[in-house]
Amino acid sequence: MKFDKLWRARVSPIKLQFVDDLAGIVLRFDENWNNRKSPITLRFGDETDPEIPEIPIKAGSIGVACGIVFHQGQSIEQQITISNRSQSHAANAVFVWDGISLKQQITMLWNTPPLAREVFAFGWQWNALVPFLLNMNWLVPQSHSHQATSNWIVPNLQQTMLEMQWLQAAAKSQQITVKLHIGEQLATEIALSYTNIQSQGDNKIVAWAPHAARWVCSSKYVPPVGKVTLRFSKPWINSTSPIQLRFTASPNVCYWDDGGGLIGTNPSLPTIDFKIPIEPQIRRSYLMQPQISCVRVSDGVAVVLKSVSISQSRSQWASSGSLAFSSRIDAERAANELLKISINGYDFYLLCESPSESKAFGKTSYSATGRGRLATLASPNRKAINYVNVVARSFIGLMADIVANTGWTVASKISDYPVPANAFSYAAKTPAEAINMMANSIGAMLDVNDETQTITVIPQWPVVPWNTSSAIPDVILHDGVILEFNERLDIRPDANAVFVRGEQQGVAAKVKRFGTAGDNFTADIVDKLITDNQAARMRATAELANAGNKVQNSIRAKVMADLPPMRPGMLIGVRKGAEVFKSVCESFSISGSVNESTGMVTVNQTVTLLRNEVAA
Repeated sequence: MKFDKLWRARVSPIKLQFVDDLAGIVLRFDENWNNRKSPITLRFGDETDPEIPEIPIKAGSIGVACGIVFHQGQSIEQQITISNRSQSHAANAVFVWDGISLKQQITMLWNTPPLAREVFAFGWQWNALVPFLLNMNWLVPQSHSHQATSNWIVPNLQQTMLEMQWLQAAAKSQQITVKLHIGEQLATEIALSYTNIQSQGDNKIVAWAPHAARWVCSSKYVPPVGKVTLRFSKPWINSTSPIQLRFTASPNVCYWDDGGGLIGTNPSLPTIDFKIPIEPQIRRSYLMQPQISCVRVSDGVAVVLKSVSISQSRSQWASSGSLAFSSRIDAERAANELLKISINGYDFYLLCESPSESKAFGKTSYSATGRGRLATLASPNRKAINYVNVVARSFIGLMADIVANTGWTVASKISDYPVPANAFSYAAKTPAEAINMMANSIGAMLDVNDETQTITVIPQWPVVPWNTSSAIPDVILHDGVILEFNERLDIRPDANAVFVRGEQQGVAAKVKRFGTAGDNFTADIVDKLITDNQAARMRATAELANAGNKVQNSIRAKVMADLPPMRPGMLIGVRKGAEVFKSVCESFSISGSVNESTGMVTVNQTVTLLRNEVAA
């Protein structure tokens, strides 16, 4: 019995129709076919007819095996083998699914006695009159390989092997036709046709247009960017060849595909290598609502303040401040505690260290002084110790060793350099004092972020005074936000050269300003941390920047959303008429107070700026 078409949406029972019999034979299955003996045998003709002798065909003269294996993953392997025998045939289907691979094995067997009878076997798991629908879904990734091997054994012991390998891409159809030639018989046994589409799922859709934006995730090996250096820490002795490199699986990495065709619709913009200064907008009027709040960092308990003042300069390693409390209870809550003070949305940290009490007739006031959060690395919170670098380290490495296991980290905006072993030492200094001394030794300062507990080493002069005209300032002030402006001249000796040298393991260098004769020397500098030319250059630059007459400006302004608190080391621009002069922030202070009678809050900031005097 042969089925020349696919079995789709056919109903049961099965009808067998013969040419000579118009009525046909109807097979009805009224129960589930479970664990029944197979196959069902249909016999036609008279039982008394003489038995037809069996044709002497040797067993195994023709054999073809068929097996289909589906593997869902990076590659799909399909192997097809067809097996026929001349005496026995049967049908058996086994389907196995798991989370990683999909395997399907189909075997078809038919049992036909000699020349007189036909046998059909059907296994039903459904009740009668239930439609039977056969669907095949192919899940094929972007690339895979197919290999088909067919072995034919004919009576003359001839063997033919066919191997086919191909790579299927998206929307590509492949058809295989294999013809068997045995004696005078010519037949087509296998015809496979399917389409491989990139999209996965039951419904296959081919979109001929630029793809939409999506996240693309993959765990394939991602090669490193740049050169790969292989270092062998042990000598190559009695080792086998060749060398095998094993790479571990890469983690699942996702990137954003912005869609489009071969040319991206949203090309990446180049990195902006310039900075934009902060400049408040010029308005006819400024409406502000200053706010001051204070909480205890340890448990978030609120502390009510009457006034607060915080200041810092380039020579200080931590800010200093003073507080006035509204009551005795608030003073007791803040004593010896780290406080977080928010002024117009900007946070400051103070370690309340020295509480005080003042009494007058009918009035009692409570106040305290404190230092920034870095005071946790200073006395009396840390003991003074002695230190010697017994191993060679870099400058930033020495700083990191000093603050190790304290919760603080060190960052750098200077040129790091090596420090030989036993070249640096100090006596009776706390960690905060030691790192501040190290920064001053090379003409740098500490920029402390109390929120993240990060100490950044920056130059004392981010822009030297003779190059400020071409520099871009961090903040620009104008008349609309300046409440008070003062200016005075600071007389200092001029110099254009300096000798800088280390001690036992240091270097010696003469450094002069570019474009000058280098004949006017300032005092020589000797420091044990001048162990490299980079250290000599940075220290000499700071000394020459401090030399010469300076113009000192004191400016008082407000604290707004577009005018943050200015910090020491910033380059500040001030509009004076039609021109802008630029100065380095030497120190700053911010103050806030609450009026006891009206409750009005007042917040101001004051900065001190330094710049070179312009020669007449």
